[in-house]
Amino acid sequence: MMSQTLTGKLKWQLILFLARRLPDCKTITPKLGESIDRKLSFRERVVNRLHLFTCEACRRYREQIEFLHIALEVAAGASEEITNASLSPASKERLKNAVRSYPGTTS
Repeated sequence: MMSQTLTGKLKWQLILFLARRLPDCKTITPKLGESIDRKLSFRERVVNRLHLFTCEACRRYREQIEFLHIALEVAAGASEEITNASLSPASKERLKNAVRSYPGTTS
């Protein structure tokens, strides 16, 4: 029991020590976004990881932007499939007729 409390105290002391010396969240958040688009330098990666160790809010933000990045990749793949799909001639004719009959269109 004593070792758990000592370990917990040391962990918080380390977090506080790092938090005082690392860039703040406002500085780190753009780097988190950049890390998805490009490979950061070794120093940038170390600073980001140390900050993420100390900041739960930035860890959640990182998870969210990673989720959005993956979702956009999936959506882009789905839109390519839709673009490459073709309609039957009957479907194309129905769409043309629907557009022509829509009020305010001229053709």
